[in-house]
Amino acid sequence: MSQLNQRTGFRHFATSASSSSIPAIPGHGTVFYTSGGHKASAVLLGEEFAVTSALIFSDNVEYAKTIADASQKTSFIEIGKSQSLKDLHQLDFRIVRKNGHELLERKARACYIVHSRRAHACLENLLNGLQICLDGEIKPMQDYSTLFSSFLILTTNPSRVPLWRSVIALLEQVTQRNNEPLKLLDKVVAISTPFGNESFFNTINVGHVCNILDDDGCMLLLDIPLNPGSEGGALYDQRMKLRGFFIGSSYKYRGDIVTLPLAISVDEILYVGRSERNLCQRVTHSFPQEAFRSVCMIDSQGCWGTGCAFELKGKRYIISCAHVLSTDNVTCFFGDQRIMHPRVLYKNPVFDSAYDVALMEASYDEVQPNGWFCRLANYIPAVGQRIYSVGFPVFKSLASKLTFKPSIVPGRVTKYTEGILFTDCSIQYGQSGGPIFDEKGLLVAIAVSNFKSSLDNRIYPFHNMCIPVQGIYATLAQYADTEDKSSLAALQADWDVRSSWKLKPPKILNKL
Repeated sequence: MSQLNQRTGFRHFATSASSSSIPAIPGHGTVFYTSGGHKASAVLLGEEFAVTSALIFSDNVEYAKTIADASQKTSFIEIGKSQSLKDLHQLDFRIVRKNGHELLERKARACYIVHSRRAHACLENLLNGLQICLDGEIKPMQDYSTLFSSFLILTTNPSRVPLWRSVIALLEQVTQRNNEPLKLLDKVVAISTPFGNESFFNTINVGHVCNILDDDGCMLLLDIPLNPGSEGGALYDQRMKLRGFFIGSSYKYRGDIVTLPLAISVDEILYVGRSERNLCQRVTHSFPQEAFRSVCMIDSQGCWGTGCAFELKGKRYIISCAHVLSTDNVTCFFGDQRIMHPRVLYKNPVFDSAYDVALMEASYDEVQPNGWFCRLANYIPAVGQRIYSVGFPVFKSLASKLTFKPSIVPGRVTKYTEGILFTDCSIQYGQSGGPIFDEKGLLVAIAVSNFKSSLDNRIYPFHNMCIPVQGIYATLAQYADTEDKSSLAALQADWDVRSSWKLKPPKILNKL
């Protein structure tokens, strides 16, 4: 029979005591309301407060609409004082946390909703076209963008209305970090409860910041392998200072599942609650600038992908995948609103055959200045070597004139076979033709495809295939010397390499 701890109000599933002091790292748990069917991860602030995603209401259309209507009037909502939200105020919430080997459950009540209009706008503008699966139905993400960009603050002391400044004080206590902004490629740590299942309490995943999707730094794209139920979980920097809260990870796009782990900065929550600006400025990163600037978005009359500008023997070219170029009418968009209209020198005439590569050359008038071209690596990266994929995952809007934000996804080489470099970088739609750099900023490979299983029809973004530059280096160098287009025919791989790219099993030479 369960016991009630009189000091904390937690119901024991075994027996234990919980500390009343606030740890350097917040607690973690799950949240649900008894009349609902959805569980979410939560960050626990001391004994009284919990923060979770408003997506906990995603299974209730009426609640979702009520929150959307209320957030249009104000970004900071005190639920107990809102007549339209009285039903939410009366909901019976439960917070479950783990203490040692036991689970503790405590009653709670929703007291505040914090809505980020910047995050909402980012979702509406940049991530248009995503879908989510709710109760077995596929629905547009835009219908739930208010929930994605809102957070729920709960109190375990429903007898009184807590002061908002108490929540602010606790958030500030766990986010002290000398105001250093997160940068691209910074290491981050996720703590959440995947699937909302307490068997996975306090699951830890480590990853990196891959993109910062707005100029204020409120929306972060990561490469952490999260699962449903992780929304509301905590994002920490490598010093274990709280940096944000997760809002989702897996979505449907053009019929396939894509992995885009997203988080909203804790600074944004503080900004909305304090009504004052205290966000990080435009971010920098330690990645070699020449390599980063060499990345472009390629548009070929509606067909689009990623490309890379490189220099070889004093000549300057752009390389991408052949399947990115639907026609020879090509426009390349670089940072600082620079645009090129390159001339196509070569495109593999055999569709879906190795090497899936296209080579272009800029006209003399459009050649970018020095510092905008990377260099080629004439070696095969070792298995386990650190590499970086740069490109525009899923959304062409990431390369618009005002928001040119290529994502940088770190990873490692997982395997090499002749003509194919395998990596565990998270590569999605839109990154075809994009560069794979080493830590010095040398171009070591071209991203071509990830893996789609014929068994479950699911895409696996962390298992992908790339063209090793070393395999085509001699051909590119010969053309740079001679400018003989016929030499580029050598970019068509031999039969063995083409078979490997089609994932045909190797011949068994000796059966025992």
